[in-house]
Amino acid sequence: MMGQASTKSAAPRPSAEPNFGAREDRPMVGSVLRHARIHHQLSLREVERRIGKSNAYLSQVERGLIKQPDPIVLLELSDLYGLNFQTLATWALWVSDDPDATDAHTGDSTTVLVRQILQLDASQRATVLRYVDSILREHRT
Repeated sequence: MMGQASTKSAAPRPSAEPNFGAREDRPMVGSVLRHARIHHQLSLREVERRIGKSNAYLSQVERGLIKQPDPIVLLELSDLYGLNFQTLATWALWVSDDPDATDAHTGDSTTVLVRQILQLDASQRATVLRYVDSILREHRT
């Protein structure tokens, strides 16, 4: 059948513009962090120096070998790169989209605390911060 156009359509090409609406379409946190680091023209060693986390760990995060980086590291990197911590934490799956998720009460206390605080709205977080501040002031006296 020479000369006839093929009726078989080619597979659609993936879009260059990702859609982050669906859970499976969220970017990999490591990739976002790598792009932000490069944008700020920082080496891994410089980031290590600034936040105190080893460049080996940071490299593993950027390459996606560590998919859920320590939330404190995410916070420090979001500050350093000028990124939104809440968004990074969501993409790193520290915040669950599933309201029936049962893992909120498992794991170490820091993980539980971070997961629960990230579920609060801004007003609730402000209340928690005032409470923590009062505990810290009480402890100093």
